[in-house]
Amino acid sequence: MNATRVNTPPVLRYIYGILAVIVVAAAVAMGSLYLAQRDEIETRDEVQGFHLESFSEVQHLSRELDTLRVLVENSMLAGISVYTGAAGVATAQISYTGILQSIRSRLMRLSNLQAQRKDVRSVATLERLTNRFSRIDRRLRIATPNQDTLPAIDVLASNAWQLSRLHTIAADTELRELAARQSQRPRFLAILLVCLGFSALAVGLLIFSLRTSLARQAETETALVEAHDRLHNIQKLDALGRLVGGVAHDFNNLLTTILGNTELLQANSTGDRELDTNLKEIRTAGMRAATLTRQLLAFSRRQHSERSILDLNELIHSMEAVLQRTVGDDIKLTCNYASDLYTADLDPGQLQQVMINLISNARDAMPDGGLLTITTENVAVSMGVEGIPDGDYVRLSVSDNGIGMDKHTRKRIFEPFFTTKEQVSGTGLGLATVHGIVTDSGGHILVDSEPGKGTRFHIYFPRADRPSENAKENQLPTVPQEGSETVLVVDDDEQVRRFVEKGLSSLGYNVLTATGGAQGLEICRREGARIHAIVSDVVMSGINGPRFMSGALRLCPDATAVYMSAYTDDVILWHRKGMDEIPVLTKPFELEALTRLIRKGLDQHDGTESSSEGS
Repeated sequence: MNATRVNTPPVLRYIYGILAVIVVAAAVAMGSLYLAQRDEIETRDEVQGFHLESFSEVQHLSRELDTLRVLVENSMLAGISVYTGAAGVATAQISYTGILQSIRSRLMRLSNLQAQRKDVRSVATLERLTNRFSRIDRRLRIATPNQDTLPAIDVLASNAWQLSRLHTIAADTELRELAARQSQRPRFLAILLVCLGFSALAVGLLIFSLRTSLARQAETETALVEAHDRLHNIQKLDALGRLVGGVAHDFNNLLTTILGNTELLQANSTGDRELDTNLKEIRTAGMRAATLTRQLLAFSRRQHSERSILDLNELIHSMEAVLQRTVGDDIKLTCNYASDLYTADLDPGQLQQVMINLISNARDAMPDGGLLTITTENVAVSMGVEGIPDGDYVRLSVSDNGIGMDKHTRKRIFEPFFTTKEQVSGTGLGLATVHGIVTDSGGHILVDSEPGKGTRFHIYFPRADRPSENAKENQLPTVPQEGSETVLVVDDDEQVRRFVEKGLSSLGYNVLTATGGAQGLEICRREGARIHAIVSDVVMSGINGPRFMSGALRLCPDATAVYMSAYTDDVILWHRKGMDEIPVLTKPFELEALTRLIRKGLDQHDGTESSSEGS
């Protein structure tokens, strides 16, 4: 089975989207932290620059106020008055204009700096400082200093010191706040990273679980589809089996007529060599058609297994021409037969099907031609080989030098409907049928193959302790056996009925015929004990064979019974329960086989009567 590709469903796409959002959120958070860090660094530099510049200006202002106080104090001690005359000419030697202008510039610079930061306490202090300086400046410009001037300058200096102190405190406070926020950032960053990590892990586990679930669901759906396909194939196979079963019944009736009349013509063709040859060809073709019908029924599993003691060498040798035509001219077929081969209890038709399937499989493995070898041999298994019980076996080996198989294919080759061929050219039933037939026959099948080194199938059939039944049948007479007894023939097929009547009549039997079970029972009531043998078809319209035979044997208890069957269905087998003593002759059949069963039953009945009279 090819690996199944799992497509990404919409749910999984949504989860992928969530994971992408988490990643983007993490990137945004990290970016924000970076920007905040950079902004805080800039803010710290700005705070430090502002307070440092403000503090420097205040220090200069304090020194200038100290200078102003000294000037005012000296002027007061020297008694010098400084004022401006009406003509604008100063009447004092000491002037405060320069120092006052410098102080005014300092205060204006401090006002501009405070306007940028807008610190409430600093602004209020600076306003008081400015107002007091304005009063001192106005007094010094229009009047001489007095005793109140020095205290006013001292208060102004005190306000300047207070302003410098406020800047120092504000700078320390703001820097501590920045440091506190920066100290909290690593903890916040760690918490953020942990949360993001857990989120990513949870989403990852969810994705893994969902993909695993989807993969299992896909495998389940694939298995359901394959099961549905197998069920569909089984239903088609069952329908084919029913069709084959119905066709086989009518076809075997036709073959019975063809082969039977051919046999009658052969009996009367003495001296005409050309006619005898043509009749043999017709008979051979008819027997091949009968074999084909049995193979079709076996394929559809509607053919009852009819095992017999077989010599595999004889059966495979008889199939060599068919097998060579199956593989074609570009493949060399070699058969190696073991001498004194053990016999095996097998159905010959099923074994033929096994050979055809294995040969066809080998042919497909050698598209460019090659070597195909069939080998039979006696083997003794001990210590267990691949699960095969100890004992003597007949081993049938089919080997090719084709493309071979890998380990995965070897494990699945016997699965129904498994095939490595294209869907239009392979059903996957060939080797599965082989495995089923071999297993049902009590055998074992092993396969040995490697890519490029060919394939070898080894089939082990248990040894049978009896000789081949083919040899026994060759010792039996091949000429129909004559008689003078009365035989009732019941069959709803007119051609089959006429052949049996004509053939038995030509051998001296007194033949009565009936078209069905009802007419056959009327003849039995009328003739009674004068009927020595009853030959009946199994599947008939109206009263079927088993029901007719049950009533006929009550009316003619001493009669020998023989069934004719064109198709052995499960229902027929059920009807045969409790009646296994009645032999079944499978259509198509030869007249010799029918007379042999009739004579066997009649002779057994005569022997029973003789022993009863003797006692």
